[in-house]
Amino acid sequence: MKKIGFCIDSLEMGGAENLLVDIIMELSKYYELSLLTKYKSNSYLYNKVKNKVDYYYLQDGVIKICWWNKLFLSIDKRIKFKKFEKDLDIIIDFLDGDFHKYIKKVKSKKKIIWLHLNYLDLVSKKRIQDKIYDYDKIIVICNEMKKQLLAKSIDIMKIHKIYNFVDFDRINLLLNEKNNYKEIQGDYFLTVCRLKEEQKDVETLLKAFSKYDGDERLIIIGDGPDRKKLEKLSTQLKIDKKVVFLGEINNPYVYMQHAKLFILSSKSEGFGLVLVEALYCGAKVISSNCLVGPKEILLDAEIGELFEVGNSVDLLRKINIALEKKYDYEQIKKSLERFDKKEFIKNIKELLEYDDN
Repeated sequence: MKKIGFCIDSLEMGGAENLLVDIIMELSKYYELSLLTKYKSNSYLYNKVKNKVDYYYLQDGVIKICWWNKLFLSIDKRIKFKKFEKDLDIIIDFLDGDFHKYIKKVKSKKKIIWLHLNYLDLVSKKRIQDKIYDYDKIIVICNEMKKQLLAKSIDIMKIHKIYNFVDFDRINLLLNEKNNYKEIQGDYFLTVCRLKEEQKDVETLLKAFSKYDGDERLIIIGDGPDRKKLEKLSTQLKIDKKVVFLGEINNPYVYMQHAKLFILSSKSEGFGLVLVEALYCGAKVISSNCLVGPKEILLDAEIGELFEVGNSVDLLRKINIALEKKYDYEQIKKSLERFDKKEFIKNIKELLEYDDN
């Protein structure tokens, strides 16, 4: 049985982290798995997979680095990484090359990098152009990302497009589970996202909603460092009586099922899998046309609406269009097959079984 190791910064709540947990739950049926994080974890997500993996971490927690222990800490991290990678057949740097400085020194293993952001963002944020050649294979999560890499003359044989998957069976179970469900009186629009405006763009959604003259309320599920700023903005826009910040909720799907519209407003997306979830739950969907993912998920606006990033006027127009429009739900159902768990498992197993020797 092959031994596969995953590296990720942390297992705190987040889209990529949730996805990795789902992947581990599935691949543990076929492979021996190890997991490495930068800091020791005891999070909800870690506890979901702790019996599925051999777990390693580089350091106990965030500590103040003094000049006399910086060298010791660096050596200690490298020793711990060596223990992690010692018996592995394949190492997967799961989140955009965060472990490159360790993995680049590994010679005898197969090394895979999994990219979740568009290439231009990765160049500016993580200098990915200097790292990507140290990996044997590159996983991208949509066609647009593949095109970006090919435009940079990356060998096409190294690039593998594998869509992220949604566990539709799990959603079906949760749709029938009403625990902690706060019933919303009347019609509402919904967004589900981390409230961090560096990537998301809830501000544009609030501005568009402030100009909307219907009776629907706006429900915001999610938390993050910019929550208070966004709550203050809703007050300044005089819509605070119609906007409800629910915070983090483990089961957003019941809310999606009953939403009149689901709206995703972002500056950029890893892929925007929440759009797939909302479509599956039966919601009409609107998304900013950001890199990467939404346009591909929504079939170039055939099964949902796209608006210009940061343009609240365009978003308001698309809200009014979506409310009146009839979508082909058979087409939507067919399109969601791309993100089925079985399709993902087939594709990832094909890649993990590769042998270039």
